[in-house]
Amino acid sequence: MIKFILLIILIVVFQGCATWTGIKQDSNRAWEATKDTSSDVYHSVKKSIHEATE
Repeated sequence: MIKFILLIILIVVFQGCATWTGIKQDSNRAWEATKDTSSDVYHSVKKSIHEATE
């Protein structure tokens, strides 16, 4: 019975670690994509405003 409980606890802990690592990687990728897209949008809007005011 104790082995079974220990096994269940270990499974939950290891799955939690794997999930946390996956979440960190996914959020890092999402943040990089957001930064790249935001930078592109910022520069295109800045260029459009500059062209409109000339």
